[in-house]
Amino acid sequence: MVHSAYDSFQLLTDCPTKIDAIESYGSKLLLGCSDGSLRIYVSDSSGADRSPPSDPHALRKEPYALERTVAGFSKKPLISMEVLESRELLLSLSESIAFHRLPNLETIAVITKAKGANVYSWDDRRGFLCFARQKRVCIFRHDGGRGFVEVKDFGVPDTVKSMSWCGENICLGIRKEYMILNATNGALSEVFSSGKIAPPLVVALPSGELILGKENIGVFVDQNGKLLQADRICWSEAPTVVVIQKPYAIALFPRRVEIRSLRVPYPLIQTIVLPGARRLTKSNNAVVVALEKSVYGLFPVPLGAQIVQLTASGNFEEALALCKLLPPEDASLRAAKEGSIHIRWIFPH
Repeated sequence: MVHSAYDSFQLLTDCPTKIDAIESYGSKLLLGCSDGSLRIYVSDSSGADRSPPSDPHALRKEPYALERTVAGFSKKPLISMEVLESRELLLSLSESIAFHRLPNLETIAVITKAKGANVYSWDDRRGFLCFARQKRVCIFRHDGGRGFVEVKDFGVPDTVKSMSWCGENICLGIRKEYMILNATNGALSEVFSSGKIAPPLVVALPSGELILGKENIGVFVDQNGKLLQADRICWSEAPTVVVIQKPYAIALFPRRVEIRSLRVPYPLIQTIVLPGARRLTKSNNAVVVALEKSVYGLFPVPLGAQIVQLTASGNFEEALALCKLLPPEDASLRAAKEGSIHIRWIFPH
C-alpha cells in the first residue's frame, strides 16, 4: 500500500559550506555549517508586495534565501541543535552545550561540564537537560533566565550512543544494550540488547512511549522499558534518524526517506529518493531533510486528498483511519467521506 503522504520541495541549494546540523525557527531555517558558522535562511517571497503567510510559524513551500550569517557561531562543527520554542531558546551541541536567546542568538549559558558530550535529550515540560559524555550521564535544570543548575551526575557501563527522556526516567542506548536510568537514584535496569551492526536508536513517541531500534526493527516499549506489543516496525534497513509526525514515522537513510504508518502492521506508505540525505528534523508543519549543501522540505499532503487517494486505490481501512484525524470543525466532511468510503467498500463496482 503506497500513496503520497508528503510532497517533496527543494527549499535551498548551493549552500557554500557543508551542512552539519539543521533546525527550523518559525518560518526560518537555521543551518549549522562545517566552518562553524550559523546561516539563517528565510522565504524568498518575504517582500513587501507579497501577502503575509497564513501561518508565520510554519515553513513555506517556496525557495529560501540567505538572511544573515553568524560567523564563528561555534568553534567546532555543530553536532546538533534544537529550538526550545516555549522558552525562546536555541540549544546547540558542539564542543559543549550552549543556550542562545532567540531571535538575536545571544549566548546566555554554556554548560562547561558538557565538554565532549556526544548526545543529549531535552524535557521541555520540566526544563530538564540530560547529556552523556564518556561513561557518564549528567542532568541539569533550567532555573529561569540564564540559570542552569546541575541536578545529578551518574556513571553508566559504557558510552551512550542515543538517549531520550521517558517520563522522569531516561532511556539509554549504549553500545550493546538499552537501559532505563532512574533519574532520581541512578539505578539502571536492562531492557534488551541492541543490534550488533547498527548503533542503538531511541525514538520518543508523543504518548511518552518509545521505539527502540534493533538493526532494521523498531520495538515499542513503555516508559519502564516493558514491551508493549508483539508487532514491530520493519524498515528496509537500519535508519540513522526517525521522527514522528502523526500518523506517520519518517526514517532517514543515506539515499532516501521512508514514511510508514503508525498503525499495525506499520506498512510502507511512501519512499522519497534523496541521494546524499544526511540530516532530518521536523518543524511545526513539515519534515526537513539536509543534504551536503541543499535542503528539502517534505510537506504533508492534506488529509482529505490522502483519503481520496486511499479510497480510489481500495485501501478503505487506512482511509477510514485518516478520517478520524480530521479536525472537529470538519465533522460534516468527515461524515460524508466515511459514508462514501463505506459505500465503496460494500459496493466496490
